[in-house]
Amino acid sequence: MTTKVTFNLPAEYVHTASEGVLVGEFNNWNPEEGVQLQKKDDGSMYAEIALAPGQSYQYRYLLNDGRWVNDANKTIQNDVYGQPVENCVIEVPVVAKKKVTEAKKTTAPKKETAPKKEAAPKKASAPKKEAAPKKAIVVKQK
Repeated sequence: MTTKVTFNLPAEYVHTASEGVLVGEFNNWNPEEGVQLQKKDDGSMYAEIALAPGQSYQYRYLLNDGRWVNDANKTIQNDVYGQPVENCVIEVPVVAKKKVTEAKKTTAPKKETAPKKEAAPKKASAPKKEAAPKKAIVVKQK
């Protein structure tokens, strides 16, 4: 499971750069595998990537004018080849899993029907004639 994270580089950090990439621990600091930044109308840049929750990642932006820049997030001091470098750090929060419950079966509400009309009283009918008893047929044998 991953979490979509948006990285924003404000316009005042971009200056005259027209392009840039996001690099960091998530792509082994390889600019060739960097995530291309999208430029907004206000001059800022952004990128969205999916990262594992519960992890922290160091990252920076490499702009096409050759500058490595940080955004306004928390930074950490590192020693890279004997030189101090300040990288940004982002901690990807763990997103609580939503409880998945089995959908309860529901029945559609019953349609209301018009009240039944009372049956009209039946007319008294003439009493049924009793059928005459059937006569047994007697067959005499000789």
